[in-house]
Amino acid sequence: MRRHDKKRIISEANERLERNYLKSKGLLKEDKKPKTKKLSAKEVDVISKILGGDVLGEGEEVLAEGNFSKIREKFNSALKKGAMTFGVLAAILGSPNMAQAQKAQLKKDVTNSTWFMDSQQDFKNQQTVYSGLVGKYVDNPNFDQDVYDKGSENSNYKPVSLEKWVNNLGQDSTVYKQYQDSEFNPSDDGGSYTYSNPTVSKTVVNKDVKPWAGEDWAQLTKKGKIGNYLWSKDKTKSITPEIHKELKKLDKGKNFNYKDWKSVKAKQYKDGGMSASDFQSVDLDNIQSPS
Repeated sequence: MRRHDKKRIISEANERLERNYLKSKGLLKEDKKPKTKKLSAKEVDVISKILGGDVLGEGEEVLAEGNFSKIREKFNSALKKGAMTFGVLAAILGSPNMAQAQKAQLKKDVTNSTWFMDSQQDFKNQQTVYSGLVGKYVDNPNFDQDVYDKGSENSNYKPVSLEKWVNNLGQDSTVYKQYQDSEFNPSDDGGSYTYSNPTVSKTVVNKDVKPWAGEDWAQLTKKGKIGNYLWSKDKTKSITPEIHKELKKLDKGKNFNYKDWKSVKAKQYKDGGMSASDFQSVDLDNIQSPS
Protein backbone atom coordinates (compact mmCIF):
# COMPACT_ATOMS: atom_id res chain seq x y z
CA MET A 1 0.00 0.00 0.00
CA ARG A 2 1.28 3.46 -0.93
CA ARG A 3 1.97 5.98 1.84
CA HIS A 4 -0.75 8.23 0.42
CA ASP A 5 -3.32 5.39 0.65
CA LYS A 6 -2.42 4.70 4.29
CA LYS A 7 -2.88 8.36 5.20
CA ARG A 8 -6.25 8.41 3.43
CA ILE A 9 -7.47 5.25 5.23
CA ILE A 10 -6.41 6.61 8.63
CA SER A 11 -8.03 9.98 7.91
CA GLU A 12 -11.28 8.35 6.81
CA ALA A 13 -11.26 6.12 9.90
CA ASN A 14 -10.83 9.16 12.11
CA GLU A 15 -13.79 10.89 10.52
CA ARG A 16 -16.02 7.80 10.79
CA LEU A 17 -15.15 7.41 14.46
CA GLU A 18 -16.04 10.98 15.28
CA ARG A 19 -19.22 10.95 13.23
CA ASN A 20 -20.47 7.68 14.78
CA TYR A 21 -19.73 8.94 18.29
CA LEU A 22 -21.54 12.23 17.79
CA LYS A 23 -24.51 10.52 16.15
CA SER A 24 -24.77 8.06 19.06
CA LYS A 25 -24.91 11.00 21.47
CA GLY A 26 -27.52 12.81 19.39
CA LEU A 27 -25.15 15.71 18.79
CA LEU A 28 -24.82 15.42 15.04
CA LYS A 29 -27.35 16.01 12.28
CA GLU A 30 -26.71 14.60 8.82
CA ASP A 31 -26.05 18.02 7.27
CA LYS A 32 -23.28 18.93 9.70
CA LYS A 33 -19.67 17.79 9.35
CA PRO A 34 -17.92 16.92 12.64
CA LYS A 35 -14.45 17.85 13.64
CA THR A 36 -11.90 15.13 12.95
CA LYS A 37 -10.75 13.11 15.94
CA LYS A 38 -7.09 12.22 15.58
CA LEU A 39 -5.66 8.78 16.15
CA SER A 40 -2.74 8.62 18.57
CA ALA A 41 0.81 8.14 17.32
CA LYS A 42 0.75 4.65 18.88
CA GLU A 43 -2.40 3.73 16.96
CA VAL A 44 -0.93 4.99 13.68
CA ASP A 45 2.18 2.89 14.31
CA VAL A 46 0.06 -0.24 14.93
CA ILE A 47 -1.92 0.38 11.72
CA SER A 48 1.24 0.88 9.66
CA LYS A 49 2.79 -2.36 10.95
CA ILE A 50 -0.32 -4.42 10.28
CA LEU A 51 -0.93 -3.00 6.80
CA GLY A 52 2.71 -3.32 5.79
CA GLY A 53 1.82 -6.25 3.54
CA ASP A 54 -1.37 -4.66 2.20
CA VAL A 55 -0.04 -4.44 -1.36
CA LEU A 56 -1.71 -5.66 -4.52
CA GLY A 57 0.31 -7.66 -6.99
CA GLU A 58 0.17 -7.00 -10.74
CA GLY A 59 -3.32 -7.72 -12.07
CA GLU A 60 -4.78 -8.35 -8.59
CA GLU A 61 -8.01 -6.72 -7.48
CA VAL A 62 -7.89 -8.04 -3.90
CA LEU A 63 -5.11 -9.24 -1.63
CA ALA A 64 -3.61 -12.64 -2.35
CA GLU A 65 -4.17 -15.14 0.45
CA GLY A 66 -0.45 -15.20 1.21
CA ASN A 67 -0.34 -11.46 1.89
CA PHE A 68 -3.63 -11.58 3.79
CA SER A 69 -2.32 -14.37 6.02
CA LYS A 70 0.61 -12.16 7.02
CA ILE A 71 -1.74 -9.26 7.81
CA ARG A 72 -4.01 -11.55 9.83
CA GLU A 73 -1.04 -12.85 11.81
CA LYS A 74 0.01 -9.27 12.71
CA PHE A 75 -3.64 -8.39 13.39
CA ASN A 76 -4.04 -11.25 15.89
CA SER A 77 -0.71 -10.40 17.49
CA ALA A 78 -2.01 -6.86 18.11
CA LEU A 79 -5.22 -8.33 19.57
CA LYS A 80 -3.32 -10.49 22.05
CA LYS A 81 -1.13 -7.59 23.12
CA GLY A 82 -4.15 -5.37 23.76
CA ALA A 83 -3.17 -2.92 21.02
CA MET A 84 -6.42 -3.20 19.04
CA THR A 85 -8.44 -0.03 19.71
CA PHE A 86 -11.63 0.77 17.81
CA GLY A 87 -9.72 3.33 15.76
CA VAL A 88 -7.13 0.76 14.69
CA LEU A 89 -9.86 -1.74 13.85
CA ALA A 90 -11.79 0.80 11.76
CA ALA A 91 -8.64 1.71 9.81
CA ILE A 92 -7.70 -1.92 9.10
CA LEU A 93 -11.21 -2.81 7.96
CA GLY A 94 -11.21 0.33 5.80
CA SER A 95 -8.51 -1.06 3.52
CA PRO A 96 -9.75 -1.04 -0.11
CA ASN A 97 -7.48 -3.96 -1.00
CA MET A 98 -9.17 -6.61 1.15
CA ALA A 99 -12.10 -8.70 0.00
CA GLN A 100 -15.27 -8.70 2.12
CA ALA A 101 -14.60 -12.31 3.11
CA GLN A 102 -11.14 -11.33 4.36
CA LYS A 103 -12.57 -8.44 6.40
CA ALA A 104 -15.24 -10.78 7.78
CA GLN A 105 -12.48 -13.13 8.95
CA LEU A 106 -10.76 -10.30 10.84
CA LYS A 107 -14.06 -9.31 12.47
CA LYS A 108 -14.52 -12.93 13.57
CA ASP A 109 -11.01 -12.92 15.05
CA VAL A 110 -12.01 -9.97 17.25
CA THR A 111 -15.14 -11.61 18.66
CA ASN A 112 -13.74 -15.13 19.21
CA SER A 113 -11.13 -15.85 21.86
CA THR A 114 -10.09 -17.91 24.87
CA TRP A 115 -12.12 -17.06 28.00
CA PHE A 116 -11.00 -17.26 31.64
CA MET A 117 -13.24 -16.95 34.72
CA ASP A 118 -12.48 -13.79 36.68
CA SER A 119 -14.90 -14.28 39.58
CA GLN A 120 -18.10 -16.02 40.68
CA GLN A 121 -20.66 -15.17 43.33
CA ASP A 122 -24.19 -16.24 44.25
CA PHE A 123 -26.77 -13.52 44.89
CA LYS A 124 -30.50 -13.21 45.43
CA ASN A 125 -32.00 -11.71 42.29
CA GLN A 126 -34.49 -9.51 44.14
CA GLN A 127 -35.01 -5.79 43.54
CA THR A 128 -34.09 -4.94 47.13
CA VAL A 129 -31.78 -6.56 49.66
CA TYR A 130 -31.31 -6.00 53.37
CA SER A 131 -28.17 -4.03 54.26
CA GLY A 132 -26.81 -4.68 57.74
CA LEU A 133 -24.64 -1.59 57.33
CA VAL A 134 -27.56 0.84 57.14
CA GLY A 135 -30.15 -1.38 58.83
CA LYS A 136 -32.75 -1.31 56.07
CA TYR A 137 -33.60 -2.63 52.59
CA VAL A 138 -31.72 -0.99 49.71
CA ASP A 139 -31.69 -1.35 45.91
CA ASN A 140 -29.89 -4.51 44.81
CA PRO A 141 -27.06 -3.47 42.44
CA ASN A 142 -26.89 -6.99 40.97
CA PHE A 143 -30.61 -7.28 40.22
CA ASP A 144 -31.32 -8.19 36.58
CA GLN A 145 -34.88 -7.86 35.27
CA ASP A 146 -34.32 -10.10 32.22
CA VAL A 147 -33.10 -12.99 34.37
CA TYR A 148 -36.02 -12.49 36.79
CA ASP A 149 -38.57 -12.50 33.95
CA LYS A 150 -37.12 -15.73 32.54
CA GLY A 151 -37.28 -17.53 35.89
CA SER A 152 -40.32 -19.38 37.18
CA GLU A 153 -42.00 -18.29 40.41
CA ASN A 154 -40.26 -21.09 42.30
CA SER A 155 -36.80 -20.62 40.79
CA ASN A 156 -36.76 -16.87 41.49
CA TYR A 157 -36.62 -17.68 45.21
CA LYS A 158 -33.32 -19.46 44.54
CA PRO A 159 -30.06 -17.52 44.16
CA VAL A 160 -28.43 -16.72 40.83
CA SER A 161 -24.80 -17.50 40.04
CA LEU A 162 -23.07 -14.41 38.66
CA GLU A 163 -19.92 -15.24 36.67
CA LYS A 164 -17.44 -12.69 35.35
CA TRP A 165 -15.20 -13.80 32.48
CA VAL A 166 -12.29 -12.13 30.68
CA ASN A 167 -10.41 -13.18 27.57
CA ASN A 168 -7.00 -12.92 25.96
CA LEU A 169 -8.15 -9.97 23.84
CA GLY A 170 -8.98 -7.73 26.80
CA GLN A 171 -12.76 -8.19 26.52
CA ASP A 172 -15.14 -9.18 29.29
CA SER A 173 -18.40 -11.09 29.69
CA THR A 174 -21.05 -11.57 32.37
CA VAL A 175 -22.99 -14.84 32.65
CA TYR A 176 -26.11 -15.24 34.82
CA LYS A 177 -27.04 -18.80 35.81
CA GLN A 178 -30.30 -19.58 37.61
CA TYR A 179 -30.17 -22.51 40.05
CA GLN A 180 -32.99 -24.94 39.35
CA ASP A 181 -32.74 -27.40 42.27
CA SER A 182 -32.40 -27.00 46.03
CA GLU A 183 -31.94 -29.31 49.01
CA PHE A 184 -32.42 -28.56 52.70
CA ASN A 185 -29.66 -29.73 55.03
CA PRO A 186 -30.91 -29.89 58.66
CA SER A 187 -28.47 -29.15 61.46
CA ASP A 188 -28.45 -28.14 65.15
CA ASP A 189 -28.37 -24.44 64.25
CA GLY A 190 -31.45 -24.66 62.02
CA GLY A 191 -30.00 -25.98 58.79
CA SER A 192 -29.34 -24.48 55.40
CA TYR A 193 -30.05 -24.95 51.71
CA THR A 194 -27.64 -26.04 49.01
CA TYR A 195 -28.41 -25.23 45.38
CA SER A 196 -27.51 -27.10 42.21
CA ASN A 197 -28.20 -27.48 38.49
CA PRO A 198 -27.48 -23.90 37.36
CA THR A 199 -28.67 -23.12 33.83
CA VAL A 200 -27.66 -20.09 31.79
CA SER A 201 -30.31 -17.36 31.85
CA LYS A 202 -28.41 -14.51 30.24
CA THR A 203 -24.99 -13.78 28.76
CA VAL A 204 -23.70 -10.26 28.18
CA VAL A 205 -20.49 -9.92 26.15
CA ASN A 206 -18.65 -6.61 26.04
CA LYS A 207 -16.89 -6.89 22.67
CA ASP A 208 -15.10 -3.56 23.02
CA VAL A 209 -11.39 -4.29 23.20
CA LYS A 210 -9.93 -2.59 26.28
CA PRO A 211 -6.30 -1.82 27.16
CA TRP A 212 -4.29 -4.32 29.17
CA ALA A 213 -3.50 -3.79 32.84
CA GLY A 214 -1.46 -0.75 33.78
CA GLU A 215 -3.59 2.01 32.32
CA ASP A 216 -6.28 1.82 34.98
CA TRP A 217 -4.91 1.07 38.42
CA ALA A 218 -8.41 1.07 39.92
CA GLN A 219 -9.28 -2.01 37.86
CA LEU A 220 -9.70 -4.94 40.26
CA THR A 221 -10.54 -7.69 37.76
CA LYS A 222 -8.19 -10.08 35.98
CA LYS A 223 -8.84 -8.36 32.64
CA GLY A 224 -5.44 -7.77 31.07
CA LYS A 225 -3.78 -9.79 33.82
CA ILE A 226 -4.41 -13.34 32.59
CA GLY A 227 -0.68 -13.98 32.21
CA ASN A 228 -0.13 -13.21 35.91
CA TYR A 229 -1.91 -16.42 36.96
CA LEU A 230 -1.79 -20.17 36.41
CA TRP A 231 -5.11 -21.66 35.26
CA SER A 232 -7.04 -24.90 35.55
CA LYS A 233 -7.71 -26.78 32.32
CA ASP A 234 -11.32 -25.52 32.12
CA LYS A 235 -10.16 -21.90 32.77
CA THR A 236 -12.53 -21.54 35.73
CA LYS A 237 -9.92 -21.52 38.54
CA SER A 238 -6.73 -19.50 38.87
CA ILE A 239 -3.80 -19.26 41.26
CA THR A 240 -0.86 -16.87 41.60
CA PRO A 241 2.69 -18.21 41.09
CA GLU A 242 3.55 -17.51 44.76
CA ILE A 243 0.64 -19.56 46.12
CA HIS A 244 1.21 -22.24 43.45
CA LYS A 245 4.75 -22.66 44.82
CA GLU A 246 3.35 -23.20 48.32
CA LEU A 247 0.80 -25.68 46.95
CA LYS A 248 3.65 -27.70 45.46
CA LYS A 249 5.24 -27.91 48.91
CA LEU A 250 2.00 -29.22 50.42
CA ASP A 251 1.69 -31.77 47.60
CA LYS A 252 5.15 -33.07 48.55
CA GLY A 253 4.04 -33.59 52.14
CA LYS A 254 5.59 -30.53 53.74
CA ASN A 255 3.87 -29.15 56.84
CA PHE A 256 1.26 -26.41 56.59
CA ASN A 257 2.48 -23.06 57.97
CA TYR A 258 -0.48 -21.26 59.53
CA LYS A 259 1.64 -18.11 60.04
CA ASP A 260 2.27 -17.70 56.30
CA TRP A 261 -0.74 -16.33 54.36
CA LYS A 262 0.50 -17.95 51.15
CA SER A 263 0.57 -21.34 52.83
CA VAL A 264 -2.92 -20.67 54.22
CA LYS A 265 -4.26 -19.90 50.73
CA ALA A 266 -2.49 -22.95 49.30
CA LYS A 267 -4.16 -25.17 51.91
CA GLN A 268 -7.55 -23.78 50.87
CA TYR A 269 -6.88 -24.99 47.32
CA LYS A 270 -5.71 -28.39 48.61
CA ASP A 271 -8.73 -28.73 50.91
CA GLY A 272 -10.87 -27.99 47.86
CA GLY A 273 -9.38 -30.99 46.06
CA MET A 274 -6.87 -29.10 43.90
CA SER A 275 -3.17 -29.91 43.47
CA ALA A 276 -0.34 -27.96 41.85
CA SER A 277 -0.50 -30.17 38.75
CA ASP A 278 -4.08 -28.99 38.11
CA PHE A 279 -2.78 -25.53 37.11
CA GLN A 280 -0.74 -24.48 34.08
CA SER A 281 0.77 -21.16 33.07
CA VAL A 282 -0.62 -19.38 30.01
CA ASP A 283 1.65 -18.06 27.27
CA LEU A 284 -0.45 -15.21 25.84
CA ASP A 285 1.69 -15.00 22.69
CA ASN A 286 1.01 -18.65 21.91
CA ILE A 287 -2.71 -18.91 22.66
CA GLN A 288 -4.23 -20.41 19.55
CA SER A 289 -5.47 -17.64 17.28
CA PRO A 290 -9.25 -17.52 16.85
CA SER A 291 -10.46 -19.31 13.75
